[in-house]
Amino acid sequence: MKSILIVDDDHTVINGLLEHVPWGQLGLVIQDTANDGQEAIEKIRKKQPDIVITDIYMPKINGLELIKKIHTEFPTINMIIHSGYDDFDNAREAMKYGVKHFLLKPAIVSEIQTVLNEIVKEILVKEKQKNLLQQYNKQMNEYIPHLRESFFREVLASKYREEDFLTEKLELLNIDRNANVVVISLALIRAPYLTKSKESEWQLNKFAAGNIIHETIEENEKAKQIDIHKVDYSDSTFLLVCLGKKDNNNLYDISKDVSKKLVENILLYLELSLVIGIGNIKNGIHELTESYLESQKALEAAEYQEINHVYTYNEVRMDEETETIQYPLDLIKEINDSINFKEYEQTMEQWSKLEKYLKEDNKLPSFVVQNLCISIVSTLLMLDHTNLDKSEVHTKEMSSYINEIYAKYSIKELTVWMGELLQGWVDKKDEEVNGKKSNRLIREVKKHVHNYYDQEITLAEIADNLYVNRNYLSQLFKKVTGESFVTYLNKYRIEKAKEKLREKNYLVYEISEMVGYQNPTYFSQVFKSITGYSPSDYYK
Repeated sequence: MKSILIVDDDHTVINGLLEHVPWGQLGLVIQDTANDGQEAIEKIRKKQPDIVITDIYMPKINGLELIKKIHTEFPTINMIIHSGYDDFDNAREAMKYGVKHFLLKPAIVSEIQTVLNEIVKEILVKEKQKNLLQQYNKQMNEYIPHLRESFFREVLASKYREEDFLTEKLELLNIDRNANVVVISLALIRAPYLTKSKESEWQLNKFAAGNIIHETIEENEKAKQIDIHKVDYSDSTFLLVCLGKKDNNNLYDISKDVSKKLVENILLYLELSLVIGIGNIKNGIHELTESYLESQKALEAAEYQEINHVYTYNEVRMDEETETIQYPLDLIKEINDSINFKEYEQTMEQWSKLEKYLKEDNKLPSFVVQNLCISIVSTLLMLDHTNLDKSEVHTKEMSSYINEIYAKYSIKELTVWMGELLQGWVDKKDEEVNGKKSNRLIREVKKHVHNYYDQEITLAEIADNLYVNRNYLSQLFKKVTGESFVTYLNKYRIEKAKEKLREKNYLVYEISEMVGYQNPTYFSQVFKSITGYSPSDYYK
């Protein structure tokens, strides 16, 4: 029930309103009455009503003065003027202070009911909107941290450029694109006794470590000077993305201080060993990945030195003349892309390149190779789940694969396992594709593209060679692959062009001809539409 205060110096008017208006049917209750504006404002201050019905001409404080005071002190109160004078100037003045409704004495009951019904509906709508807004804000406050974590995970797994970050998304997440950033990598060390049979105990320890990280950040006074976002990155790794606030130049020192406190607290409360690596300060969110890679580089020191220690990239960096480790991000992206495009042969070709890279002089720390494998497995599972394809190879949960990855004690053992898993997936998909006559046709089309992509190719020519109708083959190709023949051909040619560009032995117009494009300008347009880069930018 909504409450009403009636203000009038004429008791007959008040009594008439009390007696003849069906307040209960309107969802209203009379809170009180007042004989003048002074008495009314005193009662309103003690107990604020939802609606005030007031006369204009009254002793002490008249109706207009009362309305001004209510508008200033209690702007949410709805006001109705009920006056015996048809005075336009008074009405216009009252409108300045939010009055929308005017009743001329003697007002009939039906007219009063209509006005009150309208006001009650307005009040209920506003309350509904207010409740919805409160619920939305509450849910967003709870959900925003998850969105931020997902955002940072996506940035670290992809190759973002500065222009790729949408302003609207950064504003929603309350992230300044130009903020200075430092990434902290915290790696928990799984004790030998925490075998697969004690997986639940390990997961409990990891959960507890996450809580300690959160509490340490919340309780650390220096940490409040910057923004720190926790990312649960893998089965044993947390990342802390530290963003500098305006007019704060202590980002790096604060990151080190918080890291040391984290080592201290996790050792104290969990007796769980760990190591922390800190990257350098970078200018802008688009350089987040660079700081992350530096923090991973800093973690390598733990393989040769002591654990339960904080390492910074600057402290463990080799001399500038020493060749630094090159992380095969491009190869990982190529593998993930070929999986998503269902290019099974190309998937294994790219994996062979990565395997060769790992076996040669590009020795990466084991935890980096583990993370690379986790990335590939994640892509496989995501594709299968997206397609609702519960294939025999991928019925297990991600946690099971992570356990297998971390159980491998050497990079050689891990790469063999990963290669077998990929080959099994490819064989399964190949079997599914080749099990149907229609899909065998698609296989022949793809084979033709792979063999003659550097020449002029038309689907009509391929259809003639396969003795099928061109329109049927076009529709079948799109149904099976999810894309048109032209799109598939362009994507395959561009993949080959990227390989040539990485060799850095040819000019752009030469590569254009080598992959089947006679017009270099058109080649550049297609290249950019697929990769987001021009050929010259990709070359650089």
